[in-house]
Amino acid sequence: MRNRVIIGVDGGGTKTRVMVKERPDGETLFDQNFGMSNYNNIGVEGLRAVFRVIYEALITCFGERLKDAILVLGSAGVDRPNDVEIYLSALKESGFTCQLEVVNDAEIALIGGNGGRKGALVIAGTGSIVVGIDSKGKIVRSGGWGGLISDEGSGFQIGRHAIAAVMQEYDKVIAPTSFTEKLLTHFQLASPEGFMDLLYLENTIPVNKVASCTPIILEAWAKGDEAACMIVEAELGKLVGLVVGISRQLGSEKFRLSVAGSLLTKSTDYFGMLKEKLSLVLPQVEISAPLHDPVFGAIMMGAEYK
Repeated sequence: MRNRVIIGVDGGGTKTRVMVKERPDGETLFDQNFGMSNYNNIGVEGLRAVFRVIYEALITCFGERLKDAILVLGSAGVDRPNDVEIYLSALKESGFTCQLEVVNDAEIALIGGNGGRKGALVIAGTGSIVVGIDSKGKIVRSGGWGGLISDEGSGFQIGRHAIAAVMQEYDKVIAPTSFTEKLLTHFQLASPEGFMDLLYLENTIPVNKVASCTPIILEAWAKGDEAACMIVEAELGKLVGLVVGISRQLGSEKFRLSVAGSLLTKSTDYFGMLKEKLSLVLPQVEISAPLHDPVFGAIMMGAEYK
């Protein structure tokens, strides 16, 4: 008799990666990307639609085996018990009858990045969060409370402050920046006043849109633009503060800190500066690239439930 299959799902704001194995060290039986599955971006109906496509793809590959599978979903939209229920209901309504476990995507990234339930993880992409596992095996967190009050060191915060700098230049409060025209071109705006329509005419804050300009600001930072340097280095300092918060919650200044998110995995300068700043306040922390992808962390979690 074959082993139960483990379905690992990494649900994000741009794509959803699904991997299937019988055990973490076994053969990969399925590995595909699907549409976004962050409830905050697409709502319940959108969630059901994506999960239905995933279900159809898996039932085609695994047939009756799917009924006895273990599915672990990690999604950025999972922060409270009510969020878990929303995702569980959407999975069930899409056809899944197997064992289901739903957690925040930071948890699967932490387990995958450190190769097990240990250490901590800092994520900095569109948003940000730092998570860790304490001596009792409990997940602890610092940050990640959304762009209005948190998400320190994230693409959204860098983009938000960059737009603010453009407006300050427009008002003659600060000297001209090297990125103003590039931001206007990026957002297809005729003048800085166009940011009012971009930011305030939607029902929700356009987080992804604002964060999308981050590469422009990082480039200006690398070239020494004064406004960009102030923005990026201030946000890096705040990100370090989140790691300090996790250190206090863990009761330790010595742990492995894995990284995730485009700002830390795609920008060597941003990662390098974070490492430099962190070494000044927590020199014993080992900051490293992740050992495995988040979806593999979901597989590892699924193996715990077998």
